[in-house]
Amino acid sequence: MKSIAVYCSSSDIIHQDYFKIAQQLGKLMAENKSQLVYGGGVVGLMGEVARSVKDNGGKTLGVVPKALNIKNVVHDIDDELIITDGMRERKAIMDERADAFVGLPGGFGTFEEMFEVLTLKQLGYHNKPIVFLNVRGYYDKLLEMFEHIYAEKFAKEQYRVLYHVCETAEETIGYLENYQPPNLPDKWFI
Repeated sequence: MKSIAVYCSSSDIIHQDYFKIAQQLGKLMAENKSQLVYGGGVVGLMGEVARSVKDNGGKTLGVVPKALNIKNVVHDIDDELIITDGMRERKAIMDERADAFVGLPGGFGTFEEMFEVLTLKQLGYHNKPIVFLNVRGYYDKLLEMFEHIYAEKFAKEQYRVLYHVCETAEETIGYLENYQPPNLPDKWFI
């Protein structure tokens, strides 16, 4: 069974289109026998994708730091729930247990988690697929920033292969199912 870490929003007051894509992603993950690895939250897109995975017969692994292990914030539906001492341990477990990473729209935490797995891939610590699920053009400005980073020579243009951008849940699952690890260039400009 392939495990997919999904990083995403914990907000309940965002546009309903985001919830629809989270629900679709969870359904497709369950149908593909992919386990969800996520932050264990009941709220926002985190909760939506987990409910959808479970409603469709799939498996979930929640990873929650002690400080966030709060009633009505943490799901009680997970097949496995790991409580960690802090966020660094949480991310390390999620990184280790996941075969792929998907970034649904989210806030600062989502960006931080996605940047960490991007950096680890750039440095050769893993060669797992990374997908930005660009719903409603959410990641457009970030992708523009990536192009600026390349243009200003803060990263090599060849690093576009570190990540893939998808518009739909179906496209995301298709990409993950057919992923071929790229040959990455050396990080250093010499």
